[in-house]
Amino acid sequence: MSDLFASAVHRFGQVWADLVAAAAGMLILASIPVAAVRLTGGSLGQTLLVAVFAYAIGYFCLVGFVMLRGLPDRAPLRRVVWTYMTGALIGILVGALVLPQVLGPLAIVPMPLLLFAVPAIAAGDVRPAGAITRSAALAVRNIARTWLVWLITIFFSAPIVLAMLLIVSPFADNTTSTVIGLGLATPIVWPISALFVRALYGDLTGRAVVAPQDRTA
Repeated sequence: MSDLFASAVHRFGQVWADLVAAAAGMLILASIPVAAVRLTGGSLGQTLLVAVFAYAIGYFCLVGFVMLRGLPDRAPLRRVVWTYMTGALIGILVGALVLPQVLGPLAIVPMPLLLFAVPAIAAGDVRPAGAITRSAALAVRNIARTWLVWLITIFFSAPIVLAMLLIVSPFADNTTSTVIGLGLATPIVWPISALFVRALYGDLTGRAVVAPQDRTA
């Protein structure tokens, strides 16, 4: 796990800048359909529905980017395409789980079952058809470590989100400040979370997932 903290905490240089830039890019791309729905007359409920799926897809595509970036060798184009396609699929599944009509906040309990699908594809350990099965099996075999790291990720990210919301809340109404606060927190929280997922996958599988330029030595 030391390589995770080497990238996420100790090396605020090109590595971290690249990840933040990638997260910001994913956030902007995910915001396009959300803004389109709102600007074309969509209701708040419709906008929120699109946002749930769009941002879930954006996050898991970022996990794919982080995983691909950390591999010692460049992945072939086909595997890169598979990685982002899987990121979109997992994002849709997670988006569906977090809907109030399905599990809502309780989705955080089964969500770790899907965390390793994108890393497994990016690493070349499985083909798309077996990604979800492998992810669930890996999570269940290592249930204590998987859910512990998942909880650590949540508790690590929550103060960052809260801090951003508190910073902007005096300058805007509730809705606007929430949007701005989440927008400011995302380029920080998403890379940290993706690094946790990458490091955990490498730890559980023994696969090298941290490229030489990301290491401390």
